[in-house]
Amino acid sequence: MRKVLLMGLGAVGASVAAQFLDENYPISILCDEERKKRYLEEGIIINGKNYNFDYVTADEITYQPDLILIVVKYYNLAEAIEQLEGLVGEKTIVMSLLNGIDSEDIIAERFGFANLLYSFIYKIDANRAHNRVEHYSKGIIVFGEKNGQLTEKTALAREIFEQAKINYELSDNILRRMWWKYLTNIGLNQTTAILRIPYSVIQREQYAQELAKEAMREVVQISQAININLSEADINSVLEMLQQLDPNSKTSMLQDVESKRKTEVDMLSGKLCQMGEQYQIPTPINRVFYHLIKSIENSY
Repeated sequence: MRKVLLMGLGAVGASVAAQFLDENYPISILCDEERKKRYLEEGIIINGKNYNFDYVTADEITYQPDLILIVVKYYNLAEAIEQLEGLVGEKTIVMSLLNGIDSEDIIAERFGFANLLYSFIYKIDANRAHNRVEHYSKGIIVFGEKNGQLTEKTALAREIFEQAKINYELSDNILRRMWWKYLTNIGLNQTTAILRIPYSVIQREQYAQELAKEAMREVVQISQAININLSEADINSVLEMLQQLDPNSKTSMLQDVESKRKTEVDMLSGKLCQMGEQYQIPTPINRVFYHLIKSIENSY
């Protein structure tokens, strides 16, 4: 079997790692000494099952992995890249499952684009409280080359996911798919975090949905300026997908707010407002969202 390394054992990362172990596909969790000690002492319980992952520090790894999955928070990405120093070989595939649209560019600044596959995960509704993770849906990893071609990298990633029985989609238009996920995060994550509501409320609440739609329309406008060309139909598809999620679950940003953690607002409305200024497209809803969420963070 191929060597898989995962960074970031939050709700999404733990859920993905568990899927590998459930199929007896070996996976190692890269972490620092402090986290390794805590994980070994407390364990990670996912859907009621205690998982004994293989925790490794960068100094303990004597090989270059075939696949590295980065599932850290956006504000921890720079630290994660530092930990990968010396671990990315010529044939190593690096995939970022972060929200947002620029983590690949940040990773490429250090390692180049040759090792990267563009990717994201959606239809996952994992929740974490301390060392316990619950998820209703396993999610789907979407990946592909920027130019849409089938390559050795896409073939290897597909091989690994099929052997580990990971739900995946190989896309020939990955940038547009990533922007659709960005659209989702802009609309759902931020709205639910500001209103502090679970999926069950936004699934039925007309005014919350309208607020999310207004924020998403600003994403659509900017996407059209750079030839990604999202449309109102994409907004509707986000709302259709919303109805498939576990009503009792919460967005990751709402979980961050409730746990008084730093959020990923900088890569969502923060990034969108920057692009709005660049392309001279007003983003008033997302500018308000940005200030509201930053104010929430500062109130902890």
